Amino acid sequence: MKKYMETLSGKKIIKDQSLLRHEDIKNRLLILPELQAFIPPLLPDELAQLESNIRKDGCREALLVWETTNGIVTGGEDTTPVYVLIDGHNRYTICQKLGLDFRINLVEEFRTMAEVRGFMIDNQLGRRNLTPEQMAYLRGLRYLTERNERGKYDRSEHKGQNVPYDSETDPESAEMPSTASSLAKGSSTSARLAKQFNVNEKTIKRDAEFAAGIEKLSSALKADVLSGQTRINKAAIQQLAKSDVPNGSLNSIQSLAAYSSLASEANTPTAKSGKTSKAKALRDKLKTLVDQLASSPTDAADVCDAIINCATQLKQAVLTEKKPKERENH
Repeated sequence: MKKYMETLSGKKIIKDQSLLRHEDIKNRLLILPELQAFIPPLLPDELAQLESNIRKDGCREALLVWETTNGIVTGGEDTTPVYVLIDGHNRYTICQKLGLDFRINLVEEFRTMAEVRGFMIDNQLGRRNLTPEQMAYLRGLRYLTERNERGKYDRSEHKGQNVPYDSETDPESAEMPSTASSLAKGSSTSARLAKQFNVNEKTIKRDAEFAAGIEKLSSALKADVLSGQTRINKAAIQQLAKSDVPNGSLNSIQSLAAYSSLASEANTPTAKSGKTSKAKALRDKLKTLVDQLASSPTDAADVCDAIINCATQLKQAVLTEKKPKERENH
C-alpha cells in the first residue's frame, strides 16, 4: 500500500481530492424555490425530449453551482458553506429520477443574491426557445428585481430624514435624456433595460406589470400560463398586478378571471364618475361569484377569496354613497 501511494504524483492526489469534493457537493446541493422560479417551465414534449436525450447520452452539460455561505443566502452572518444550484434544474431533476450521475461547475464570483438573480434572468433571456410571455415575464422580473435592490441601496445611503425618496425608489419621474452617458450610472432602470433588451421603456414597464401579476398565481398555474398550456389574456394579468391579491394565492383561471374582472370594472369611466355605477357593478359581480361557488366546488377556496374581496369593495362603495346623503339630510 505504501509503495502504491509513493507512485502517485502530487497532481494526481490533488485531482482525486477535487473529485471527492465535487462528489460531496453534489449530495449537498441547495435548491432555492425563489431562484428556480426564474426558469420558465418546459413544455411537456420539451421535457420528454430532454429526458430521452439524458437517458441516451447522459447529462452532457454540467450543472452550474454557486459556492457561497448560508449567511449570504439568508441575510444573516452564518459562514457555513452552501452550494446553490443556479442553472440546470430540469437536468438535475431528471438525473435524480433516473439515478444518473452529472457534473458540476462551481462559481464563486457572485457576492449577493441580487447578483445571482440578475445572472439567472439574463441567462434565461439568452436562450432561443422562450415564448413571448416568458420573455416578457423575465424582462419584467429583471426590472422589479433591480428597482427593489436599487431602492434598498438608495435608502441605506440616504442621510437626511426630511428629504423624500423618489417615487417607488426609482427615478422614473425624472427621466434623463437617452444618451450613452444617461444610460450609465444614474439612469432610470427602465431606460437602461430598454436599451439592453432592445425594446422601449413602455414595454419594460408593461412587462413589470405582467411579471407582478404572474407572481399572484400559484406555482402550478404560473407554470401552466408561462409554458403556454393555459392561455390567458395578458391584460388580465396586468390588471391583477394592481390588485391586493397575495402572491401565489390564485389556483385557477376562474379565480383569476374574477379578480381581473373586478379590477377592470373598478377602473371603468362609469365606475370612477358615478359611485352608484361602481356599487352596482360590484353587486352584479358578487352575485356572479356566488353562483360560481355553487357550480365550481373544485375551486371553492379561490372563489371564496374572490367573494370576500368583492364584498369588501362593495361595502366601501356603499359607505361612500351614504356619506353625501347623510350630509344632505342634515
